[in-house]
Amino acid sequence: MTKDGHRWLSAAILLIGGAAVSVAVWIGGEPEVAAIVFGAYLVFSAIALVWSGGSGDVAAIMRGGSDERQRGIDLRATAAAGTVTAIFAVVAAIVNIAITGGNPGAYGVICIVLGASYGVALVVFRRRG
Repeated sequence: MTKDGHRWLSAAILLIGGAAVSVAVWIGGEPEVAAIVFGAYLVFSAIALVWSGGSGDVAAIMRGGSDERQRGIDLRATAAAGTVTAIFAVVAAIVNIAITGGNPGAYGVICIVLGASYGVALVVFRRRG
């Protein structure tokens, strides 16, 4: 893969996600905020495009042209982010239960998805061995 690799991919994914969020905000009745959100995603996309064109580890990971060491860095970063998100969701569910008197709200759903996906992943990766 060339240095450019899939350098446009990170920027395109951010831009598509930003457009989806902006449309949702617009539908929610906030067209001015939607424009600001989309503008922010345009800036983030431009930053991703420039950054992924560099020669560092993060740039290689962003454009999908990473080596084994960089993929290890990416895997550990993903695991750390997942752990922090899981802890946040569990704490938020507990706080919601305390505030609402028994309803974990959307955080409870996130905890269920987390637990189920983790269990399925354990089985799948164990069988792959």
